[in-house]
Amino acid sequence: AAAYDTDSEKALMVYSDRYDEQGLHPTIDYQEGALRDDFDFGSLVLFRSADVKNFLKHRRGMQYTYAAMYALRLYVSAHGEIIHLKEPLYTELETDLRTSGQKQFDYVNPRNKVVQTEMERACTEHLKEIGAWLAPDEYDELPNDNTCYPVEASVIIPVRNRARTIGDAIDSVLGQKADFDFNVIVVDNHSDDGTAEVVNKYHNNNHVVLLQLERTDLGIGGCWDMAIRSKWCGKYAIQLDSDDLYSSDDTLTRIVAAFEEQNAAMVIGSYRMVNFALETLPPGLIAHTEWTADNGRNNALRINGLGAPRAFRTDILRKIGFPNTSYGEDYALGLAFSRHYRIARIFDELYLCRRWEGNSDAALSIDKQNKNNAYKDALRTIELRTRRAMIERWNSPVRKCDVEDFFKKQLDQWHDVAERCEQLKTCVKVKELPLEYGTLNVQYNPARIVSTAAKIDKAALKKRPCFLCDTNRPSCQTSMPVLGKFQLLVNPYPILPLHLTIPTRRHTAQRLSHFSKMLDTITWNLPGMFVFYNGARCGASAPDHAHLQAGQRGLVPIERDWKLYENNLQRVYPSLKKEEAALEDLGYDPKTSGIYLLKNYVCPAFVIQGPASNDVPLLLQKLMSVLPVASGTSEPDINILSWRQEGTPNTPDHIVMVVFVRKKHRPNCYFADGDAQILVSPGAVDMGGLIITPREEDFEKMTAHIATNILREVAISNSEINNIAKLLHNKRADHKSKGCMTNETKALKSLANRDICVGILHAEEIDFALNGNFQAKGETVSGMQHVQCTEGAIKWKDNIYSELNFIPENDDTCFFTLQGVTIGIGFHWQRQEEQSFKSKLRLIVDEGKLVVINELPVEAYLESVISSEMNATSSLELLKTHAVVSRSWVYSQMLHRMMGEGGTTNYFNFVHKHGEILKWHDRSDHALYDVCADDHCQRYQGITKSALPQVKKAVSATKHEVLMYNGSLCDARFSKCCGGVSELYSSCWDNDDKPYLAVVRDAADGDIPDLTDEQTAEKWIKSAPVSYCNTHDKRLLSQVLNNYDQETTDFYRWRVELSQDKIRSLIEGKTEQT
Repeated sequence: AAAYDTDSEKALMVYSDRYDEQGLHPTIDYQEGALRDDFDFGSLVLFRSADVKNFLKHRRGMQYTYAAMYALRLYVSAHGEIIHLKEPLYTELETDLRTSGQKQFDYVNPRNKVVQTEMERACTEHLKEIGAWLAPDEYDELPNDNTCYPVEASVIIPVRNRARTIGDAIDSVLGQKADFDFNVIVVDNHSDDGTAEVVNKYHNNNHVVLLQLERTDLGIGGCWDMAIRSKWCGKYAIQLDSDDLYSSDDTLTRIVAAFEEQNAAMVIGSYRMVNFALETLPPGLIAHTEWTADNGRNNALRINGLGAPRAFRTDILRKIGFPNTSYGEDYALGLAFSRHYRIARIFDELYLCRRWEGNSDAALSIDKQNKNNAYKDALRTIELRTRRAMIERWNSPVRKCDVEDFFKKQLDQWHDVAERCEQLKTCVKVKELPLEYGTLNVQYNPARIVSTAAKIDKAALKKRPCFLCDTNRPSCQTSMPVLGKFQLLVNPYPILPLHLTIPTRRHTAQRLSHFSKMLDTITWNLPGMFVFYNGARCGASAPDHAHLQAGQRGLVPIERDWKLYENNLQRVYPSLKKEEAALEDLGYDPKTSGIYLLKNYVCPAFVIQGPASNDVPLLLQKLMSVLPVASGTSEPDINILSWRQEGTPNTPDHIVMVVFVRKKHRPNCYFADGDAQILVSPGAVDMGGLIITPREEDFEKMTAHIATNILREVAISNSEINNIAKLLHNKRADHKSKGCMTNETKALKSLANRDICVGILHAEEIDFALNGNFQAKGETVSGMQHVQCTEGAIKWKDNIYSELNFIPENDDTCFFTLQGVTIGIGFHWQRQEEQSFKSKLRLIVDEGKLVVINELPVEAYLESVISSEMNATSSLELLKTHAVVSRSWVYSQMLHRMMGEGGTTNYFNFVHKHGEILKWHDRSDHALYDVCADDHCQRYQGITKSALPQVKKAVSATKHEVLMYNGSLCDARFSKCCGGVSELYSSCWDNDDKPYLAVVRDAADGDIPDLTDEQTAEKWIKSAPVSYCNTHDKRLLSQVLNNYDQETTDFYRWRVELSQDKIRSLIEGKTEQT
């Protein structure tokens, strides 16, 4: 063995055959797909020591209790060969004397779950390393199935010599209750024990079909294949073995429902192990819960079985076909299905798996076990290589030569599109529209009526199949996968001689974030073309499927005439030395890179110039962070045109990106009647100066004046773009350095395991009750306690302390109660309450007063907060939403304090004018704890307000969930009522508007009023527009508001009359001035 290992430089691990008490115990060859963690290497294995050291070095961050040897083997297999010496080198004493039928279910035994979870983690890391891991969202859309089936579902039972059990199996099917037609197809594989006679007893039952074979070479898989291709097979083919049973009469109903509910091509249920008398056998229910939505199909490569019963969509099953074997045929199909489609799981019991002496796998010899394992390893090897090849194909780079070759081949195959491309040169009319500065063009292109007149409302999108999804495209339209998640398609209705659509491979809503990491790469690798993006409400004819487009340069005026515009750009970022330095730190040349305003064009736009980025373009990200986001949308309304601009002898090539910010989807003339109507629906190409008109009359009437007005109508104004540009200079809008982001991310993760410090009470002396045993100063205490502040220290039990800590002996049962806790300080509901709290009580002294601080886990704190801020009887979804918002806010307070920012006044950004009195309501008031317990921060009233189970459920269901924006924690401040429209952050706090806190209208529909205009604001305040806040529904209010919040009904509009004396006394009382 040593000689063999020395001669083979690729051999990193060696194992051999052995002897056991029965004699020779051969092992099987290791295959690339032998990923199961129970591979039989025997007790003697040799490794190269250098590779063990490399493994420990590269897996330093991975901690294993059970899977270290498994992870090492996988690592070695990825970097060299595992050699099997086919000779016995030692003798091993067998300690596990169970039969093969008993051992095979060890991996699903609940007692082994921790082990199996760790094994899955090791396998997943290996699959990622070798490029065979499939992401959770990588599923093909299910194909349309227009086949006419005789029944909805067919139960398939291949059988040979099961006269004793086949009748039970058939009766199990016939006993099903369903609101759809079904049948059972029995495939008799030359039984000679009376099985056919048992089945023939059902010949008068039209739900039972008996197929008797003429061929003698079919295994179980071959019998299945015959059944699914027969004329009797239904839309769904469902498995039942000839000696097993369905466990209830709704099994078929639940399986068929799972296909629809989980959008799946295959369904796998759960089964219980029983003996012939249907008594439960260990391990009982086998649910295969190791299959998770995120990683099930990757973990499937590690395990030997997927579960039962299994069911398939027949149309897809017919395309794949069954392997003609009697072992592993179901596993082979599970792997093939999971590569492309979702497999639905039902983790409840549906099936009874009878273990008896007649089972084919009850007690297998070593040779038979080896044969079976080698076959499944071969299946895994095929699947592993297929997945890796598929992923490699997905990750093909974008190269201009490949794209041009793809385009040419596609036109050779797709004659209709080839003809439309030819018509662009010969039949499609184009005319120039001269302007004072540059020109616009208008194109008459009747084929584009499909896009221009497209209905993109939610109802219309739901009705029509998505034309960018694989399954809905014309058969002659092919795709070219690129860059992992995208495809290149020839646009079937071109407006440019070389016009491509670049959709995501999977169906997902139109968002720039899907492309932000690849936008520069695609642009850079397609010189001679420009890339453009239409926002979901800005010209995208498929807003439900994310896509870019690309086209030939030299035809769209903004790009074609760029020399006219580039020397007149107005740079808006960076404009300060510190901004230039920050940009330089991020790898940009501040002299040639930046964000600019486009001048002398018909409508305003931003221009970004800089080198191509291999990640998210930081300047684009910066611009996007300050653009307005309309209510109910996920991103700013924009169009983008991007191209690779040729450099000069002194400057390299660079990316030019023109960003048009939109305020309307379509101009008024689109919706006009009669001659006033002009069907123009501007997208990026139109905004760039090539106006597309699908109707000839619109083409003829289009003038430079009309075109200019259309583009100006749908774009934001000069004043609006200037206001946005100002936000680029706000120091809080600057992107954080990578180190800063890393520190914040690390700190944020640590908060999940850190207790929060809540300031409850400030008083000179305090009485409180310890309910249960607490530890303090080395002794156990309980009952009533009295403390007071004496000469800057705490007096307790006649002793003086600088600090006191009371720690409960049992967190679940012990709590402390405070008398006279003031809530609603400074508000009309101010009052005192007795409140109780769990966890640690800490007492300190500050400015001559005792400070009561409650230290407890954040999640426990939130249970009280959302019950105190809102009524605990609110709907579960409202409570869950509140939990996420409150957690986000309190994490931000803890984060500031943890990172040393809590006591500063960096947040106070208002100009303090003479005669003004400003009060800053923020956590910067708190240097001794994270937050206070009153409305100043978030209401926290201890366990008094957190007893209802739905509150605990809401917090538990959202555990550790927070709101993030561009990688940073959101400032999630909130209020219960807003008067009909929410306020700008800068109006309430500081001059730092948050892009994720856009102004929204408090109604399902309605325009947002401009409340900066005095007349508009006065009219708005004196009216009562329909709003969610405008309600007097006592039932609704009592559901969401606590009693003290309902003591006044002034939630929307109200009138209060005060005398001059009353106003004076209020002001004097609040300011302590006369």
